[in-house]
Amino acid sequence: MKSYSYRERDYGFGQLILTLRTRIGLTQEGLGERLGVSRRAVAHWEAGLNYPDIEHLQALIALGVQQRIFPAGQEAEEIRTLWRAAHQKVLLDEAWLASVLGRTRPPLTLLHPELQEAARPGELPRAQSTPAPLLDWGEALSVPSFYGREADLATLLGWVVEERCHLVSVLGLGGIGKSALVVRTMREVASHFEVVLFRSLRDAPSYEALLSSCLAVLSPEPQDLVHEPLERRQNRLLEKLRSLRVLLVLDNLEVLLEEGEALGRLRPGYEGYGQLLEQVAHTEHQSCLLLTSREQPAALRALEGRRALVRSLRLSGLEASACAQLLGEHELACASR
Repeated sequence: MKSYSYRERDYGFGQLILTLRTRIGLTQEGLGERLGVSRRAVAHWEAGLNYPDIEHLQALIALGVQQRIFPAGQEAEEIRTLWRAAHQKVLLDEAWLASVLGRTRPPLTLLHPELQEAARPGELPRAQSTPAPLLDWGEALSVPSFYGREADLATLLGWVVEERCHLVSVLGLGGIGKSALVVRTMREVASHFEVVLFRSLRDAPSYEALLSSCLAVLSPEPQDLVHEPLERRQNRLLEKLRSLRVLLVLDNLEVLLEEGEALGRLRPGYEGYGQLLEQVAHTEHQSCLLLTSREQPAALRALEGRRALVRSLRLSGLEASACAQLLGEHELACASR
C-alpha cells in the first residue's frame, strides 16, 4: 500500500472515496466493516494519505456496483478512472470487471449502518434509502482523525438531523476546532440531505458572490446574474431551501464582523448576510444553515431563544485524554512537570 507524505496528500483520490462512501450511505466504520478494514484506514483513504490494496479496492468497486452508485451506462469508465486514481501497481483486470458488471443485481437499496449492525445507545437513526446527495465540499478541511469532541458532535447531529433546526452556529476561539467539528458533522449527516454545500468566508466574499456561488449549484440553469436584482437572487436561494433539503455550511463568519466589535455587528456592505440569517430562521423550509464564528453575530443573538429552530454551541478546550491522543498521532508527547 503506497503512502503519501503529509505534504503529498492525494486530495483528488480522497474526494473520490468520500463521494463513493456517501453515495453508498455508510459511515467510515460501516464501510470498513464491509471491506474488512478499520475505520482509520477508510479515514486515511478519504484524507488522501494512502491507497487501498487491490483486494480492498476490488471489494469497494463490487459493493459500488451492487448498490448502483456508478452512473448508468458509464460504470466501466468510472471504475477504470477510480482504479487509475488509486495508483495500483497492476492494471485493472478487465475479465474481473466484466464479471462484476455482468452479475444479476437486485433492485437498488442503499446500505445503511442500521441494516448491518444493531444500533448503539444514543446513536442517531440513519436516513432511509434516498438518492445520493449532491456534494460540493468547496474548501472544506480534511479531517482524517477526530478526538475529544464526541459529545459536541452528538449535540450537532441531534440538532441537525433529529430536531431539523434551521440555523445552527458553532462558536469559539480561533484554533479551538470549530471548522473540524463542523466538517465532521457535515460528512456524517450528508446522507440526510439532497444537497450539501460548504463555503469558506475566509476571504470575505460579498453577499452577491455567495448567492451566485450557491445558485450555480442549486439552480444551474442559465441566469442573468449580472442584471438580476439582489433581492431576486436571495428569493431564489430561499426557494431552493424550501424545495430541496439543503445543508449550507458557512465557515469563518467572524471575518465579516467589525474588528474589535464585541456586539457582533456585520461590516458595512455585508448586511445581506444578516438578512440571510433572519430569513433562514424565520421562514418555513426543510434546510439547515450551519456556520462557525469566533463571535456570535448580533443577528443570530437576537434570534436565539425566540425561535425554537435556532441553536448555538460554544466550544471549550479539549480534555487531557483527547490532547494526549492528538499529540500521540503526531508522535509528540506531553512534557512531564
